[in-house]
Amino acid sequence: MNRKHMLVIVGLVVIGVMVSGAQSGRAADTPLLIVTNLYEPFVFPPDADLKGMDYEVTEAVFQQLNIPIEIKIYPWKRCLVMMQAQAADGILDAGINEERKTYLFFPEEPLSKSSLVMFYHKDHPITVNTPEDLKQYRIGTQLGYLYPQNIADMLIRREDVNTIEQNFQKLEANRIDLMLEDRVVGLYKLAAFKGRDQLAVAELPMPLLNTYYLGFAKKAGYDELAVKFSRALVEFKQTPAYHDILVKYGQVK
Repeated sequence: MNRKHMLVIVGLVVIGVMVSGAQSGRAADTPLLIVTNLYEPFVFPPDADLKGMDYEVTEAVFQQLNIPIEIKIYPWKRCLVMMQAQAADGILDAGINEERKTYLFFPEEPLSKSSLVMFYHKDHPITVNTPEDLKQYRIGTQLGYLYPQNIADMLIRREDVNTIEQNFQKLEANRIDLMLEDRVVGLYKLAAFKGRDQLAVAELPMPLLNTYYLGFAKKAGYDELAVKFSRALVEFKQTPAYHDILVKYGQVK
């Protein structure tokens, strides 16, 4: 075999390895990069004593699967952009809609569920009997967050911010009329807010459930990974370890 033929063979082998690596999406010992934002008590800051309920559940399930992961925290809008660009492997606590299905694989089993509620200033009670009633109000929402379509269509005077605290501040100052937020997250954040005594929470007249998933990038083989994760998550939810996590974050007694 001459040198030229040898170079051709070596080149083909290198290309084959590159294609194989592209199809698998990552080396076996390379951690999956999972992005999310601060969403206490589901996800806590990196320097906090606690990690967060969904954070810990995700870690535990991947440990069962023997797959290393790395979770990094960014603003939510940036997380979505990273997933669209396939710059990350997964996104923690994402809701499902048709647009997100174009760039994410979703497991069947959600990480957690919670209801959507409204917060308002006690001096300015709000009456909402139908989704249509929301049109008249200045409503605080979060940038990049997913709201049920029948609600999103009524947010004519929607005002996006980056954090829940910013919405609480605007509500306290009467710069918005109400804010829409996940019940678990909103009540947790309200307990630490200085002006909490001025604010109140109420159920929306239409039951709205927030369902949170670990979305996977549409990389080769990640549809199968989503299925494996879903099955492992279902199994983990039957264990004492899962119950202990719920107790730690006040979801059950």
